[in-house]
Amino acid sequence: MLRTIDASVLELVARRLKAMGDASRLSVLRSLCDGELSVTELVGETGLAQANVSKHLRVLRDEGLVSSRRDRRNVRYRLRSTLPEDICDMICATMERKTSAGRARPGRTAKRAHSRNGG
Repeated sequence: MLRTIDASVLELVARRLKAMGDASRLSVLRSLCDGELSVTELVGETGLAQANVSKHLRVLRDEGLVSSRRDRRNVRYRLRSTLPEDICDMICATMERKTSAGRARPGRTAKRAHSRNGG
């Protein structure tokens, strides 16, 4: 049986997942999986514009996914925990398995979708 989770906890989870639900923010998070980076370094890693990286970092920081520290003239960003990396790894692995299973048996995915829709 599933345990009951308080509505306030579910709201926090939803906000964190929403913050991660943007491809550009996922790119920023993935870059930070290897360690601390400055905005300039993140621009180089992600290919995003500096203003966009700063905007995405603000969202991620506000939701508690990244933290920052001043290092002389730069601000360095890092993941606050491995949670974003773990979630992304889990979802990516699932998607890769589904994609490779679909390539291995091309008719099977279409057949499943057809049977689910009552056909």
